[in-house]
Amino acid sequence: DRASTARAMTSVRPQCALSRLIVDARATKRRASSSSRAAAADGAADATTTYVPGNATLREAHEYGAEHEYSSFDALQPHRVHFPNANYDYDVKTKVATPARYRVKLPKGYDGNRKEPYDALICVPGEAGFGPREGKVSLTSSVAKKKWNDAKDVILVELAFNTPTWLNDSASMNHESYLLKVVLPHFLAAHNVGKMSLLGFGSGAYGALSLLMRRPTAFHAVIAADVPILGGFKMIERAWGREDLEREANWGSWNEAFPQDDDWTPYDVTTIARDAWVRDHLNATELSRIALIPGSKTANELGDFARQLEAAGVAHDVIEGFESVDIHHEGEWIDAALGWLAPRLA
Repeated sequence: DRASTARAMTSVRPQCALSRLIVDARATKRRASSSSRAAAADGAADATTTYVPGNATLREAHEYGAEHEYSSFDALQPHRVHFPNANYDYDVKTKVATPARYRVKLPKGYDGNRKEPYDALICVPGEAGFGPREGKVSLTSSVAKKKWNDAKDVILVELAFNTPTWLNDSASMNHESYLLKVVLPHFLAAHNVGKMSLLGFGSGAYGALSLLMRRPTAFHAVIAADVPILGGFKMIERAWGREDLEREANWGSWNEAFPQDDDWTPYDVTTIARDAWVRDHLNATELSRIALIPGSKTANELGDFARQLEAAGVAHDVIEGFESVDIHHEGEWIDAALGWLAPRLA
């Protein structure tokens, strides 16, 4: 009868290999889900209440312990790579197949086993790929030419993305998550790294600034030059506020990176700056962790943002003298940026 048939069917164990894999996978998923719920419950009690995107996973971000050991990255050890030579071969026609890749310039005398880890400076250009553009060199090459990283024992890291970057995730790209979950774990597994700072210009500077403000436990400092604070919005002459913004594609890459207005909200530094948790972390060090360099394209909005940071009580510095300069991969602004960063190194 139907009842006995049903009992017989439920008593049969799957015999084929595919069925066993499906059963094992489901069991593993249930165990993982239970573990995740338990971990979330444990962390809920001491979590800081804040709307800042990514704060729920900030404790999992790279922090600087005294031992500087990254045991969780052991699986990546066979893939150790670096680019010790300053003379890179560029091909501007080469397209990046993955969302991002990186290359490294090590300081002279680099010792992977040195007890004291090296500071790292991560360079974030706004354009796609590794430079140059319009006859100019890449951002990392501009810094490396000054021999600054050799003198200061700093590892230089240059990022290259498959499209112009704002270091964000949206329906159209996954630059931030790929950087945090793939590129940086790979880099940290292969090198003796301590504090990580960020240097960027244009849309890359915006991404670097937003990344530090949302993850102040993972990154040490940021120098952001010619930052398009309003992204692709234009502002009516009133106080800061979302109702005062109208969409206008001043930056060609912005519409692609943020196809919906709501995609911009988690990365809006004018909102993040008002968060108490962010302010407390950014003000926890003796020296400020944010340097802004106004350039010709963004001097007005960057000046407004600096005044907003002042009103919110967020420590920062403004490096002046470049308001009429079309900031790009190279120039005197880099000397000023490196000079600001030098006393903040370990």
